[in-house]
Amino acid sequence: MIRQILNRKGGWVIGIAVAIGLFVALNAGLSSLTGVRIDLTEDRLYTLSDGTQRILDKMTEPVTFELYVSQRLVKEVAIYGNYAGRVRDVVNEFAANSNGKVTVLEQDPEPFSEIEDAAVGAGVTGVPLDASGEKVYFGLAARVGDRTGVIGFFQPQREAFLEYDLARMLEGLTNPKKPVIGVVTSLPLFGPFMPQPGGPKAWFIIDALKEGFDVRNIFDLKEDMTDDIDVLMLVHPTLDDEDLYAIDQFLMRKGRLLVFADPFSELAQGSAAAGRPMAPKDSSLNKLTEKWGVKVVEGQTAGDINLARIVNAGTEQDMKPAPYLLWLTLKDAAIDRGDAVTRDINAINMGSAGVIEVSKDATVKVEPLLSTTTQSQPFDTNLINARQPNVLDFVEKFKPAGKSLLLAARLTGPVDSAFPDGPPKPKKPEEVKAPGSEDKKDEKTAESEAKTEEKPKEEPEGPKWAPHVAKSTAPVNVILVTDSDMLQEHFWVRVQDFFGQRVALPFANNGDFVVNALENLAGSGDLITLRSRGTAQRPFTKVEALRVAADAKFRSREQVLVKRLAEVQKNFEELQNKASGTSQEGEAVLTPEQQKALDDQMAGLRTDLLSIRKELRSVQLELRKDIEALDSTLRFLNIGLVPILVGLFAIGLGVVRTQRRKAAVQG
Repeated sequence: MIRQILNRKGGWVIGIAVAIGLFVALNAGLSSLTGVRIDLTEDRLYTLSDGTQRILDKMTEPVTFELYVSQRLVKEVAIYGNYAGRVRDVVNEFAANSNGKVTVLEQDPEPFSEIEDAAVGAGVTGVPLDASGEKVYFGLAARVGDRTGVIGFFQPQREAFLEYDLARMLEGLTNPKKPVIGVVTSLPLFGPFMPQPGGPKAWFIIDALKEGFDVRNIFDLKEDMTDDIDVLMLVHPTLDDEDLYAIDQFLMRKGRLLVFADPFSELAQGSAAAGRPMAPKDSSLNKLTEKWGVKVVEGQTAGDINLARIVNAGTEQDMKPAPYLLWLTLKDAAIDRGDAVTRDINAINMGSAGVIEVSKDATVKVEPLLSTTTQSQPFDTNLINARQPNVLDFVEKFKPAGKSLLLAARLTGPVDSAFPDGPPKPKKPEEVKAPGSEDKKDEKTAESEAKTEEKPKEEPEGPKWAPHVAKSTAPVNVILVTDSDMLQEHFWVRVQDFFGQRVALPFANNGDFVVNALENLAGSGDLITLRSRGTAQRPFTKVEALRVAADAKFRSREQVLVKRLAEVQKNFEELQNKASGTSQEGEAVLTPEQQKALDDQMAGLRTDLLSIRKELRSVQLELRKDIEALDSTLRFLNIGLVPILVGLFAIGLGVVRTQRRKAAVQG
């Protein structure tokens, strides 16, 4: 039928018209099916996560999203033009899945317009586009009743976190009461203890926590602990017995604790080495956890050859890439996927992390969260150079233990107080003897002291504690992490200043891990599934493995060369000392035999140097060949193989159809 129509005069015109008509009818029919969408993108960029959907479902008040987009910015800056479409799609997806509770209003804040005034009043950031000073806007204000949330300026670099940023703002508006987090630390997380104008600010992890929590800096555990604190967060704390008792009783009553105990704080140790001590180099909560059968091994840090970060072990002029076994990038099997806190985490960077040891008769359930591979080994913290990391020393001393080491774990279950007899007795003030106090006292003084001793001594008054709790009122939930350096910016995030706005560009999930842990301990987890969507990294793991393998090949040879060089220099000095005499100028005179022996040794050294350098070049050349071969293979698979397969399929289909046609004719 169709062939007959096409064979007629003007048949192709009729066919095209029919095709257009069918296309229009199909689109008109599908447009009536509102809410029907198919997301075919690899990362499901246009599908909201379950956590976002739960936040939308729990909304009880209508929300208005006021999207301010300057059309001049969209037209003149291509990257923002493309990103504006992405933002618009995600915002509209929020509205489409909110059952009518979210309304989107997009406006163009032209200069000196009422819309611009509204954008500025809502907190949207204006940015000058050129020297004229005219500002453009690309932000969003959300309104729920009399409450307002704002994203000042959408950054394309944070595209991966777009859904999370919107959902976090929405949850903060619909659930304004934030969980209270009490932070106890000996490190300057909240800024320097003696702040100076223009000096360092609080660590960015504190800013990240304040977006979803009421964060309080607990200076004195005996005085500042209040009943409204939901979770206690300890970061490399300095604790006495009374502090430990306060933590113990918090666990007995509320049982929710996040601990960053560190056997070697690089920040604290580096400050001490520079003459500016700020905190002890190690911290521990073992006095409490050992009662449960769990402890952080004192004086040990974990090293792993598979997870080690590649650093420069040389100088800026002579760079030597090498794995630093104590700086770990945990990923894949090193991260437990069965826990809500780490289920969607991709990578965590740690520095000089400790090792958790669990006894066979532990009274709590221990669930691993972070661990090393079997190619790991514990090292003594005394081997660490606080001023300059001695990277190659650990490579040389590395001997894999053949088992993984536990770096972070969740501890759950009912526990008994570590202070069965109640609060510790208050410390007595130390008596300070003045110079000369040991001189003989006169009779009146001695008589006065004797009368004083007859009176009963008053015990020093300690803190007023609440009634002692001997057993936890509910199973405790403790997350124990053996590193505090992982919270520093250079381990996980780059912070940029964008017209007074601090913009975070995370390259690891350290911050996500902390926020996930606190949300989980505080009882909220809707945002946990969102953060990881934007941090999915696809590193060239095969290429990196090739680099590590090549590094392992020549590192030992390099160390042998250094040792030989030291031996030759030592022999040279001995030959000089044994010289038969000195010249008038005071220079050492060597015998011909000694000079020949020295020349032979130096010639041998030069030969070795040339040999090793040639070997290094050969290894590096093989490395480049392996990488180039891998690159060529990937290019062939992506560019050449698919067209070839399509062509072969077309040829095969043509052959089959030809054979069928011949068979039909012959039949």
